[in-house]
Amino acid sequence: MVIMKFLPMGCLCLMLVACKGEAADSHNISHPDINVPISSRLDQTATISAMSPEINLTSLIATTASACAAEPMRGNVYYYCDCGTGAESRCVPGNDANTGTSPSSPKQTIESATKHFSSLRVNDTVALCKGGAFNSAGSISIGSNRCSAGVACNDLREYTPTTFAGSAKPIINNAAGEVPLFSFIGNKGGIRLLNLKLKGDGGKRGNGNHGFFFYRGAHDVTMCNLDMDAFSVAVYNESGKTTDAATRNIKLTGSLLTNISAMGYLGAGDNDEISYNYWDGSGSSTTLDHAIYLSSVKELKNVRLIGNYVRGQYGTTCNGAPIVAHMAVDGLLVKDNVVDIAASAATGGCWGIAFNNFTDAPEAIYQRHAIFSGNTIKNGGNLALTVTGCPGCVIENNLIISETSLEMRGISVASGPARSSKGDDANTGNIIRNNTVWYGPNSKDGGTGINVGIEGTGHVIANNTVTYSATSTGNNGPFKCYSYPLALASYSFINNNHCESAANYFWEAGRGKLAAWKTYSAGAGFDTSSITGNPMFMSAGSNFTPAAGSTLIGHGNALRGPVLDMTTKTRTNLPAIGAIEP
Repeated sequence: MVIMKFLPMGCLCLMLVACKGEAADSHNISHPDINVPISSRLDQTATISAMSPEINLTSLIATTASACAAEPMRGNVYYYCDCGTGAESRCVPGNDANTGTSPSSPKQTIESATKHFSSLRVNDTVALCKGGAFNSAGSISIGSNRCSAGVACNDLREYTPTTFAGSAKPIINNAAGEVPLFSFIGNKGGIRLLNLKLKGDGGKRGNGNHGFFFYRGAHDVTMCNLDMDAFSVAVYNESGKTTDAATRNIKLTGSLLTNISAMGYLGAGDNDEISYNYWDGSGSSTTLDHAIYLSSVKELKNVRLIGNYVRGQYGTTCNGAPIVAHMAVDGLLVKDNVVDIAASAATGGCWGIAFNNFTDAPEAIYQRHAIFSGNTIKNGGNLALTVTGCPGCVIENNLIISETSLEMRGISVASGPARSSKGDDANTGNIIRNNTVWYGPNSKDGGTGINVGIEGTGHVIANNTVTYSATSTGNNGPFKCYSYPLALASYSFINNNHCESAANYFWEAGRGKLAAWKTYSAGAGFDTSSITGNPMFMSAGSNFTPAAGSTLIGHGNALRGPVLDMTTKTRTNLPAIGAIEP
């Protein structure tokens, strides 16, 4: 298919040729509530508030969706109603011969509705009837050139019909086969798509059935409170060639994405935001597919990935990374996201959040001015959180949970060296502070809590807690709380950290217990105020707030830690170690 020619980054060229012979239902996810409205589905996932105490991410997602549902109609409104696949039984279709200027006399087809955008004035709206359904015959090219830069000035959204009692979000069914539902190509954009249900063909993994395709300068599109189901790729934000204009100001927020057989979100552009979305079954059981895959062949500015709940994957096992990035970006915020993988689905090939340079692409890869904060990764598999090519990277207030028996590395910076021939940035001056890494009692093969090494200087490791609850590490030797493979002079500050293990362990890999490490690093003064002992979490495995009497309380370093904890609580002058302040 022509639009797939410029797939970003090296490994993506394999995406559409793999698994061509698979049956369409071979990766169907087994969640029986897949068609339940988002508000009901989010209520069922309240356990996130326990994994991240005092912050209920699902509530924030629902609030974001509700804000879009409450948006008032803008400008002149043009009404459309059709009764295609999935429409409510009482649906009454409109007619394209109608004026379409009143809900009592709507026009009908989605083709007529979207063509109307070419003649809309600033702030006008095209509205689709609740309870209706529209069958697309092919890719819909859409957008407006009337909006000011940085503004989405026209809407495609829902309305309450007067010709029948429709209540559900209007459905737009994509055509079958390798076709995107909505295409924004060239200097097109300026549209908000609100409160709709978009349905793919449910076909094979990698068949090119996309919800959205952005390309060559597409701009200023907001997608909010959308239900997107059964696409191969839900959102494909293609950066194009290095000589093409970057896409910009593309925002996906407050939406529910289910049953996505390959990529939930693929690509990236300048000033993009992916925020407060619920992903249930995106990214298959292959290493090439991901719920969120940020990538580009050109440097991007200001990319924000905030408050996404990634639940499970499309398939029975997690292989690859649910959230991954291979790109060059200046200005990156990865904050308050949750990756929630079932313990039974995690494998040694699963990486929870991975921003790395593990690709054959010729482009430089780096994350400049980057912050990874407040993320929760549950059963991330081999390596929960890894960042490469990130100078001055701040990694703080993250919560890593392992309920599996796998040998897991909690946080690793960097996971691979900078590629000098490609012009990657090196990991240097990294700040790893106030993170909580917890291995549950089912662990049996050991692991490494936090690793900071491979390259760079000036690294800071402060106020982190690592707990290994199991009594066995199998044949993998002692559990390693921390690993510092570089020369001591490469680290500028290591102190106020904690580790506790029920099994045999090394405080620092190869250096024995804390006392031995202190002796070895005495010239640098490392870990002089670090501690062992029971962290006494409120409810280990679900609530990681230190309880009264916890050894973590008051043993952090205020000068080396963030002002707020992962729940946005202000830390005290004598802060606690770990992600959560009591």
